[in-house]
Amino acid sequence: MTYSVHFRVDLAKVPDAARGEIRRTMDQIAEALDTVPSSSPFWTSLKDSLLQIEVKRWRVVYRVDQGLQDVQVVELTRTRS
Repeated sequence: MTYSVHFRVDLAKVPDAARGEIRRTMDQIAEALDTVPSSSPFWTSLKDSLLQIEVKRWRVVYRVDQGLQDVQVVELTRTRS
């Protein structure tokens, strides 16, 4: 079963090019999570963690729920750099 990506933020405020890249990046992250064995210590460290990645000058904050096989984007902010 593949991880799903859900956006709990308003993507409408993001320009089209950046929005598309953010979606592609999160889909790639979801695909990569499928390759991590369920017994990996990675999951323990991820359990209560928020992760972030910068994409096209936007900080994307997300969490991963291994049980639901879900990636939830919970924050999206423009960066200054």
